[in-house]
Amino acid sequence: MTSSPAEPPVAYAPEPTAPPVRPGSTTDPRAATRITESRISYHRGETEGSARIIEVLPVSPGRWAVVTDRTPFHPIDTVWPDQPADHGTLTVDTEVLPVVDTQILTAERDTGQIRVGPEVTARRGDDGHVFAVAHLVEQDPSRWRGRTATLAVDVARRRSLSAAHTGCHLVAYAFNEATEELWSKEAPRDSRGSRNFDAAALIDSRHHLGGSVDRYRLGRSLRRKGFDHARLLAELDDYVERANEILAKWVASAAPVTVAGADLFTAQRTWRCETTPVATMPCGGTHVSHLGELATITIGTDYVEDEKELRLLAASVLR
Repeated sequence: MTSSPAEPPVAYAPEPTAPPVRPGSTTDPRAATRITESRISYHRGETEGSARIIEVLPVSPGRWAVVTDRTPFHPIDTVWPDQPADHGTLTVDTEVLPVVDTQILTAERDTGQIRVGPEVTARRGDDGHVFAVAHLVEQDPSRWRGRTATLAVDVARRRSLSAAHTGCHLVAYAFNEATEELWSKEAPRDSRGSRNFDAAALIDSRHHLGGSVDRYRLGRSLRRKGFDHARLLAELDDYVERANEILAKWVASAAPVTVAGADLFTAQRTWRCETTPVATMPCGGTHVSHLGELATITIGTDYVEDEKELRLLAASVLR
């Protein structure tokens, strides 16, 4: 493995390990009929709110899923799990329970099957399935069913993950722009007009507290599309420097960032950053409200020769 330095150095900080309990599935026809699609507010940056608890379900030994009619908590996605889940608290009267994880839950009306987290197999739009947000707690709060709760997200964690998510998007746009000259053929372009290396080569994207890791395959398929990845690797430090200069300009602009879309959990939402030209893409995560919240976004790289895999390691530092 070879590495290209960035200033400041970028290191991958893995998500803290959660207790080894895997959410599962259960069959409860009555509960399945009570569960309604969650209305969410995290896309607007909200971190607190009140909601009615519509169901409480045991989902694994020592864990219960609390389903509310609305929530500011962002769950980890089951299809593209790039942004880790929100943590926080649920409060009813003076009782407080920590939310140790936030997952997607589906309820199948016909069968009563309820699935949580990695057990979810339905896709948004599947007939007969209701999607909701499950707040996982480690004490049985069944007595709270039907009560009104105060939901509070861990703000420091949310801000760090939001910075990482915004930074991850901007790294993709900056690297697309920096590597534009490496294309010899026309290719699909991003919303800013650059040929889209990110879309052509991305294997996987993961965020952590304050940063992200994007993995790209530099193989024959990319070369056939007209991208000169041999030159990219030979001059990698130069292209990273170009991308970091672009990122520095964007951060200095304090450009507004928004996520627009309806409040229903399954609604499509769009991220938008007012760079020039504008950067926009579909996104279901959380973000900073403007780039002035960030001190820096910087890229470092690792290249894994055996896998022909380039990793962009981004650090998104809050002010």
